[in-house]
Amino acid sequence: MYYFSKILNSHDLTLSAMKGIPEKIPFNPFIMHLAASLANKDYNHHYCQNPEILVESQIKCANFFGIDHVNVSTDAYREASAWGVEIDWESHTPVSKRDIEISEFNSIEVPNLLENQRIMNRVNAVKHFSREVGGNQCIIGWIEAPFAEICCLFGLVNVLLQCKNQNWVENIKDLIERILPVQKEFANLQIEAGADIIGVGDSAISQIGPMRYEKCCLDATRDLFTNIQKNVPVLYHVCGDNDIVDKEGRDMIKLISSTGANIIDFDYQVDLKIAKQKCGSTNCIRGNSNTTVFGDLSYSPLDVVNEVSKTIESGKPGGQYMYALGCEVPWEPLDLAIRNLSIAKAITEKRGYYN
Repeated sequence: MYYFSKILNSHDLTLSAMKGIPEKIPFNPFIMHLAASLANKDYNHHYCQNPEILVESQIKCANFFGIDHVNVSTDAYREASAWGVEIDWESHTPVSKRDIEISEFNSIEVPNLLENQRIMNRVNAVKHFSREVGGNQCIIGWIEAPFAEICCLFGLVNVLLQCKNQNWVENIKDLIERILPVQKEFANLQIEAGADIIGVGDSAISQIGPMRYEKCCLDATRDLFTNIQKNVPVLYHVCGDNDIVDKEGRDMIKLISSTGANIIDFDYQVDLKIAKQKCGSTNCIRGNSNTTVFGDLSYSPLDVVNEVSKTIESGKPGGQYMYALGCEVPWEPLDLAIRNLSIAKAITEKRGYYN
């Protein structure tokens, strides 16, 4: 373990936590809607579609709460839109209007990312961040993981229905094999634009369990991460309850750890102490306070204090830890979000030192 003792800026502090014991725990909650709300911007029509508004909102939010990173994540359908998925802008967040038929996928032309507006909006947001806060704030780019991406294209239910076929492993691997080069290209475009870390979202893997994860998408996920890690670290965002060990002994946390991701976001359903034990020094952990405690009016400020304190005390030992909630920070009502995230920052400052 390395021990960092000099005063670091947010960029260097975040990167240092991956290597050992930083001077203090980085404060890196996952912010999307809250940044737009704080800046009084419409999420779908302004924040998600205008890279300058996204960047201004993220920087304002990071400065307001003392967050040690900024990120370009908005929704899971950037790459899917490049493949031709039409976006529904009328929900609370961008989603697909209609899934692509798996049987028609091979007839769809591989997209030119440089000609897709939503793709280039994200790349341009990274460029704008690089100009505004590069070297001072850690800039996190974003793509979807292989399994998450095929779910965005075809729908989770339709992907799972493939598992009824005799050749289901090969069928799912074939779908992933076709999208993987596009994912690598999207990551590389953001790296060239100035991303310090690439976040990779895999919100659906808690729905498939260790056996399917190992058989059909683990190798591709490792391949993707290895490609990204030639240039920058990977943050692996895995939502839901992934603390599963199946009857054959496959351990989902250990499989996720084995991807070699530099940082792993575990959701609040996962016991953070157990996750740290299973990951060892392979990965830095980011997480994982209960989002319900932050977003439900029935929880008091003391409940938030206790939740954040418990999380930090579970994640802190041995370093390789960043504070965050299990997933995106709740954003409504705004006054509650401001109160609770301010509490989280204060507790992280109080309990986040190692000496």
